[in-house]
Amino acid sequence: MLSNVENLLYRRPELYELVYPEPNDETPTMLRRAFATHMQALPRSILDVGCGTGRDIGSLSRNCADCVGVDAIAEMVALASSRHADVRFQQGDMRSIRLGRTFDVVMCMGSALMYALTNADLHATLQTFAAHSHPGSLLFLDINNAASCLPGGHFHRESKTEVNAHDFRAAATITFDFDYRRQLMVRRRIWYLPDGKRVEDFCEYRLLFPAELDALLDSAGFSVVGMYDNQELAESALNGSRLYVAATFRA
Repeated sequence: MLSNVENLLYRRPELYELVYPEPNDETPTMLRRAFATHMQALPRSILDVGCGTGRDIGSLSRNCADCVGVDAIAEMVALASSRHADVRFQQGDMRSIRLGRTFDVVMCMGSALMYALTNADLHATLQTFAAHSHPGSLLFLDINNAASCLPGGHFHRESKTEVNAHDFRAAATITFDFDYRRQLMVRRRIWYLPDGKRVEDFCEYRLLFPAELDALLDSAGFSVVGMYDNQELAESALNGSRLYVAATFRA
């Protein structure tokens, strides 16, 4: 799944939360808001597909005792396991993993779904979500919003960032391009480290538009109950850079 990805943060997962800090528990707070909005009762079990460092599922485990995280990267699974003892973590491919049970919530955050580059990858991943859902389960997705690349959207092709936290200091330039035929966004990121070294990242991501994702989810047995481009889950024009999707499983 990730054979075409070069990412410093995947090789050194302890840096991930330094580069993408959430000091106020922003994403789990949004998820709790989604649970309150789209579920009749708080979840008793949660599956996080593409869990990364386990930060989100670790926070949610404070209110839900039955939490499982899955990630394709062994280094991420090891780090998450060391940090969140109350969560069971397992390495696995989101296209094919089967845990033999269902959950009240299945979530896939941080653009993990976008690593499903082909239609076959997408359908297989959605079948994984369905295999771990029972009627009424809530699926929550977080991806880049392809609609933000259209005129009037909030997409930027170039950006810069600096990190100065604990023992990691670096600057990075980020550029995006597109493979239009394959409907992919291509990210190139160059890290400039204090010792003068340059580290280059390369990632491809499948772009998904709101209506397209709605149809894909419907074909997998899910009914979309909310689409948002903000963590407040407020109604909007859906032209923001993120797309948050809540869907319930029918059967």
